[in-house]
Amino acid sequence: MVIDREGATSAIILHLTAGKPVEFPAEFVADIGEKAALTVLHHKDKVVKLFPVASDLIYLLRIEISDLSRNFLKQLNFAFNDAKLNDIIFTTGVCLRGERCYYECYFVPDQLVVTLRELEDSLKKIPGVSKVVLRKVE
Repeated sequence: MVIDREGATSAIILHLTAGKPVEFPAEFVADIGEKAALTVLHHKDKVVKLFPVASDLIYLLRIEISDLSRNFLKQLNFAFNDAKLNDIIFTTGVCLRGERCYYECYFVPDQLVVTLRELEDSLKKIPGVSKVVLRKVE
């Protein structure tokens, strides 16, 4: 396999077979330079994103809310600033059929100046939040 390294990107076709691992070319692994990667499947778009990470201790934060409004995002920003949650690996917000809206992000918890429980409690206080899920990605 010849990998084109001339421009800004390189591309290959990965073969997806249920129950079998996906293998990356050695050149990709060497260029990435990390031993682990957070892999996120965005259900709505059917897009998979891969984020090289130095630590495999990654947490998912999922917030179910009534509306992805500017006020919610402002309150979320305040809560993140208080917790010193500044370095987020991936984030998305989506409303499904206008009934349920989600804000999700993935992060390394080492950066927090509060406990995970304190972060969760502060997020539950934001108006419109109906559920907060905070768990380690396996």
